[in-house]
Amino acid sequence: MTPPRLFRAYAKINLGLEVLGRRADGYHEVRTVLQTIGLCDSLEVMPAREGLALTCSGLPIPSGEENIVMKAARQLQEKCGIRAGAKIRLTKRIPMEAGLGGGSSDGAVALLALSRLWNLPLCIERLLPLAERLGSDVPFFLFGGTAFAAGRGEEVYPLPDAPLSNIVVAWPRSGMATKEAYRLLDEKLTAPRDAHKIQTIVGEVVSRRLAQGSLFNRFEEVTAHGKPASEANLARKALLAAGATRALMAGSGSAWVGFFPGREESQAGAKEMARAGFGAAATVTLDRKAYWEQTLTGFGKELLP
Repeated sequence: MTPPRLFRAYAKINLGLEVLGRRADGYHEVRTVLQTIGLCDSLEVMPAREGLALTCSGLPIPSGEENIVMKAARQLQEKCGIRAGAKIRLTKRIPMEAGLGGGSSDGAVALLALSRLWNLPLCIERLLPLAERLGSDVPFFLFGGTAFAAGRGEEVYPLPDAPLSNIVVAWPRSGMATKEAYRLLDEKLTAPRDAHKIQTIVGEVVSRRLAQGSLFNRFEEVTAHGKPASEANLARKALLAAGATRALMAGSGSAWVGFFPGREESQAGAKEMARAGFGAAATVTLDRKAYWEQTLTGFGKELLP
């Protein structure tokens, strides 16, 4: 029996996130700097003569056709005329509705993992249209590291890697659905007040001098609305009390990211957050080289960005 192949699907955070307004197609125009981090799901794939089967473990998640991994597999089969099947096992560690891009990462890595499994001669550029159809954040996970994104998030421009950071990701019991977060933000949205801050972050990343004071997230304006948001705000305060030098919302929430001076401090901070009743993980940011080495070990150079 062919042993399963293991692939890691890493989470992301937003070092800067500005929402410019609603577009004609119903999506929101954004400007953001994305960064992969070490918290990850894992996908194991095995060949099958026909059919697709997905099993899930870890954090609760749907395992049917609505799962983005299944959607990615169906799209890839259709695009390439694949009759072969696959057995996929998803171990979920990235919390849902937390702004960490776990589902998007699962979808992107599913495209890459199944390309490998089915011996498809695909490069990143040819996978991008499929990734865009799956979701706004999915294209980013075909690159990893640090990147600037525009449009609804699908226009991705890799940047030099931001300096390594020791972080704690903390999330409350209740998530924040992306649609609801945007609805709350729409009520406050007038003009883009912080668009220039994205330019500042990009410039600092390029110069390898990223200052924590430059980090921002427009969704922090709505963290006082509703029960999930209130719990997220408590996570922010708890991170600062646990020793974080900066606390930043992850995507549209409800998770928060605390930046710590070193590894020991971040591990102690994660323990403090767990004692306070939050889900928490101490980890680091991942540069592009580490992202690809740890996500897709064994891939040929033709699939590297």
